[in-house]
Parts: sequence; structure tokens; C-alpha cells
Amino acid sequence: MCLLLFAYRCHPQYPLLLLANRDEFYDRPSAAAAPWEGEALVAGRDLQAGGTWAGIARGRAAAVTNIREPQVPTPVNPLSRGDIPRDFLRGNATPAEFALRLADQRYRGFNALLFQLDADSELVCAGNRHSPFSFTAGIHGISNGAPDAPWPKVQKGRAGLRRIVQDIQGPIDADNFVRPALALLQDRATAAPADLPSTGVGPELELALSPLFVKIDTRDKFPAAIAGASTSGYGTRASTMMAIDSRGRSQIWEQSYNAGRALDPLRHFTLE
Repeated sequence: MCLLLFAYRCHPQYPLLLLANRDEFYDRPSAAAAPWEGEALVAGRDLQAGGTWAGIARGRAAAVTNIREPQVPTPVNPLSRGDIPRDFLRGNATPAEFALRLADQRYRGFNALLFQLDADSELVCAGNRHSPFSFTAGIHGISNGAPDAPWPKVQKGRAGLRRIVQDIQGPIDADNFVRPALALLQDRATAAPADLPSTGVGPELELALSPLFVKIDTRDKFPAAIAGASTSGYGTRASTMMAIDSRGRSQIWEQSYNAGRALDPLRHFTLE
């Protein structure tokens, strides 16, 4: 997952509204969002490592992004970052409790968003490049750097989400939330080169990764440390939207993509 945009305590009926794009190599196998058999959660599934990029349980939500830092060595026997949202959604630990358990784990750089309705700290950002902290009410964004870092896609995404939230009158529906959120997540415009972050991958790749919706046809632009064994292109594989209301009713919508093309119809699930 490479972009999270979320409105926390910005709407009287919805403590959390979250939009996310998962960017990944096209040849990494995955399954679209669905209920997990025998478990009270709905999420996509990384079929290679077994975790997820984003999902919901009743009154709970979680998502993860990686940190782009090709110069940092990979830990010995690293764990999959997709385990983090999966394990949070499976359990009953509060966001703050769960975040503290991650301190010594063998993960590559990550930011994980953990939400539980009415917990003492409802919305926590866990990570291994900073101490856990609670978000204040507002419109926030995380890409592949520090939370709320002013990357162009984060700034554009936060502004777009703010407009969506301001236009919602009453309950969310397809017209006032789902369709405009999906349109925002499908924005393919690149950023101005002068505004790009410098994460160590070079200006050409920084530019290709700068849209909210990413589409890179070949792996040639990627350093070997990032591409690994992949032989495919890279881009947005899923756009996910989540909403948790003040009663704990949790909803998720997800659109899957391959090489920039939508695959199945938009998926929608609700946990009452």
C-alpha cells in the first residue's frame, strides 16, 4: 500500500473515512477484498506472504504502507509488513497496545494505521522509524515517507478528500463518497519535478511514482534492491475505501487493477 488518505473525526456520523491505493509489482499474486473464511474480517490478501494491505473488522480498520529507503539494508529473515494489519484485525488489542508490540519486530520500514472505535487512543500510527503516536482530528495522509509529509500526492490527496468530506450531507452513498473517492484515487497526473521528494531512487523513478495512481510498464526503472526477483511492471493494484460509523458499522469498497486496467466490478462489504 503506497497511499493512505483519511478523515478522522471530521464528519459527525463517521469517525473514520479512509482511502488507499496499494502499489505493487504486477506479478505478485493477490486476492481482492473479501471476507476471510472463519474470521470476522474483510480484507484483500497477499497470496505470496499471507498478509493484507488494508481491511476492516467490526469497529476496527487497519492499513500499512512501506517506507521507500533503498539505501537501508534488509533485516535478516524479515517479516512481511502485511502481517501487521492482518494480526491487528484478528485480535482485540487496542491500537496503542498493538503498536507497542511491534517495536522489536523484523520489518522493513513501515507506517501502519490502526483504528478502533472508542478506544482510549482510537487512531494510532505505528512504525519502525518513529515512536507510535495518536492522530488528532483532521485530514491526514501517508505515502512512502513520514506521516503527513508534504509529498505532492499526499497534498493533492488530502485536498481532494477534504472536498469530498465537505460535500457529504447525511449518510455516505455512491454519489457523495464512493464515486468521488474512486475518481480521486485514479488521478494519474505526475507532480512537478521541483516538488518531488528525494528518497534515493533517482528523479526518473520519483516522477513515475508521483501520481496518486501509479502505472509503470516495466521494472527497468527500479533498483535491484527494490525490484528483487520481479520481472513485471509496477503500479496501483487496488483502490480501497473504508468507512466506520459512530455505531461501529464498518464498510469497505475495493476496485482491483492490473497494468492500469480495472479488473472485477467494484466490491463492497459491510460488517454490522
